[in-house]
Amino acid sequence: MRIVDHREVISVIGGGGQVVDVLPAHEFRIAAIRGSIHLPLPKLIHNAEHALDKRRAVVVYCRDCLCDLSARAAAQLEFLGFRDVMHYLRGKADWMIRGFPCEPRPSMHEKLRALPYFINNLAPGIRANWISISRRATVIESTKDDLPRIRPSDPIPIAADNNSVAAVVLNSDGVLLGAIEANANTARAIEAMNPAPQTIRPDMTHRLGASLLESNRYILVTTSLGKYIGRYIPPATSG
Repeated sequence: MRIVDHREVISVIGGGGQVVDVLPAHEFRIAAIRGSIHLPLPKLIHNAEHALDKRRAVVVYCRDCLCDLSARAAAQLEFLGFRDVMHYLRGKADWMIRGFPCEPRPSMHEKLRALPYFINNLAPGIRANWISISRRATVIESTKDDLPRIRPSDPIPIAADNNSVAAVVLNSDGVLLGAIEANANTARAIEAMNPAPQTIRPDMTHRLGASLLESNRYILVTTSLGKYIGRYIPPATSG
């Protein structure tokens, strides 16, 4: 997987390559890079070989440099045998604010919503310094590395009685490919895994973690490049 910027995305499009949006459907409908193929992460590993041409270059993107969906999607494509996979790390926010063609055309409201992400794409130190100065409590403080790490071809382990997730499936670089949930009943990890478990970045807040847990049984902590760190345990239940 190679990280690329907007200039290389333009070059790939001009050369007949494929651009893949891995965001949820509601975000794709708001605005997407013109000509994008929509393969949301939950469906990508099952549909990519039918929807994409392995002989052509592929660029994957999501929202911005804090979102890990495109990094995880790129890892899944490489696992499937796609050889020329590129990761547009700065994502849709970068593309929109630069004024490049989108379908549909983003509203001014959507551009304003993307502006802080665009700024963080260019100057991530501003956000990092603010987090440091504010001394806010972050997710990493309640992250536990207690799940088995397995490869896609491995047999699936048995989950602990109190765990909704039994293991994480990683590639050789430690990028999260999926999670084995407690009710998995097939033999190999690749067949059993949830390919799109909810994740959060280590420097995000407990408030966001609590909000995500309202609609997810568990949350995994990853870097923006999709590398697995651990499982988020809310402060009230940690220890």
